[in-house]
Amino acid sequence: MKAVEINRYGPAGVLSLNENVPMPEIAPDEVLVQNRASSVNPIDTLKRTGYGRSIFARKRRREFPWIMGNDVAGVIIQTGAKVSKFNLHDEVFCALSGFGPGAWAEYIAVPADIAAIKPLNLSFEEAASIPYVGLTAWAALAGRGGLSPGSGSGKKALVHGGSGGVGSFAIQLLKAWGWFVATTCSTRNVALVKAIGADEIIDYTAIDFSDELKGYDLVFDTVGVKVSGYEERSIAVLKPNSSSTYISIVHPLVRSLDRYGFLFGGLIAASDLVRKKIRHRKIGYHWSIFKPDGRALDKIRPLIESGAIRPVIDKTYTLEQMPEAHQYVESGQARGKVGIRI
Repeated sequence: MKAVEINRYGPAGVLSLNENVPMPEIAPDEVLVQNRASSVNPIDTLKRTGYGRSIFARKRRREFPWIMGNDVAGVIIQTGAKVSKFNLHDEVFCALSGFGPGAWAEYIAVPADIAAIKPLNLSFEEAASIPYVGLTAWAALAGRGGLSPGSGSGKKALVHGGSGGVGSFAIQLLKAWGWFVATTCSTRNVALVKAIGADEIIDYTAIDFSDELKGYDLVFDTVGVKVSGYEERSIAVLKPNSSSTYISIVHPLVRSLDRYGFLFGGLIAASDLVRKKIRHRKIGYHWSIFKPDGRALDKIRPLIESGAIRPVIDKTYTLEQMPEAHQYVESGQARGKVGIRI
């Protein structure tokens, strides 16, 4: 089969198309998916350069060659002996863990418990734009934040980076759950975030969000700008009580593991998080990470089929164009997702 591999960490040029990769074999609890589409997430470009290598090297028996990619949308062509959730020819979508062979391949062995039936109203390319960003937002908002349908009645949320993949999904999810949503973005993306439902839009090239927004119940940071006082100004937007929540998906956990090793780096990151929680004890302060979750995708699917959440795709590339796709994502110009047609 065809797959895009890396054999060392480095710039986009390390991505290479291999047309003779062995077909995967499935375990009893897995399904074999003929992959039709995937995507490139910003974290993929970081992982290509070695970000997270301390984790991935522990999880994989052999570091290279590595087929990267998280998002899958395709058709089941084989089911394991213990799989009862799916049938042959079911169209499914999912996000892989990232610790084993990835999604930039024609065929993928997928654990059945992380997959879900693809939304009926989406193409494969549209469906592949959803899982990683959707589950990243879900883990943060439903998992760390404890939010659920109807939780936003009379409440206000700020989503930093509303034009990105995670941000654009989070805006739509929060709106579906009844929240008033403000977001930050650049001038060129104002129309986009307005179109997906943002109630208040802060053009960060012209306005300081902390001067405009007060009395919010939630801040979801998908950007993590390394500017002095950025986090403090975000937290200042919140009501100073225990019902307010700050959640970030951009935090130092993985870089700490890479720099100091798995054990010592983990202790350093944990200590940093505890200090932050103590410092901001008047509110809920959380770091969040992505995790595969088929049951969450089962809950996201009806929101997509109802039109409450729709995919936001900027450009689509082929497997052969993977280096160009990475370069575009790294340019910081992508709005929503960058798709991969397989």
